[in-house]
Amino acid sequence: MATFYIFPSRHLLGQRFSDTLASLFPGHRHTPWDWPDLAESLASLVTAQGDACVVYREDLDETLSLRVDLTLHFGASADDEIIEVQFPLGLAKAHYQHWASEAVH
Repeated sequence: MATFYIFPSRHLLGQRFSDTLASLFPGHRHTPWDWPDLAESLASLVTAQGDACVVYREDLDETLSLRVDLTLHFGASADDEIIEVQFPLGLAKAHYQHWASEAVH
């Protein structure tokens, strides 16, 4: 049994991943041009673990039901799990504290 993760778009997943990285690494930002690549990098980490497939809404045929489209175009079977990921207005941000580099006397 495989799990299919359905995301809104590469652009949106990449943007959210970029926002999360920026909250973990203050001052480090990615441009919108980077967002699709960030999404693909994240997806490759998930799919490398096996039995997982990341699919983006922009790759689906809007004229077909989700289950039919996944079966016809992505190799899903009847017993595969489908998880559609939807984003709220914002992801939780990590809190961080700046520390000054001071010499210890």
